[in-house]
Amino acid sequence: MTLFTYRELERLAGPAALARGRGLVDAVEDLYEDEHSLCATVHDGQPFLAMVHHERPLSGECDCPNGAPPGLCEHSVAVGLAYLSDYEGL
Repeated sequence: MTLFTYRELERLAGPAALARGRGLVDAVEDLYEDEHSLCATVHDGQPFLAMVHHERPLSGECDCPNGAPPGLCEHSVAVGLAYLSDYEGL
């Protein structure tokens, strides 16, 4: 069972961040999970540290200009999608 669903990512991120995040999945590196979040580096012109906090309510955080919590920027979306790809074949 996954920590969250694609629909939850979609709802929190919105269509623009979701579309951009889909294009960045291959740029996700060093994905790891701890008890509260998923974290990875996303290479998008420069490396960004992005997280998806999977405790409810679901939220994201990133060191990019759009990455302030609680929403999901494209980098946090990419981290979430990289995680889900192992479970849902995205």
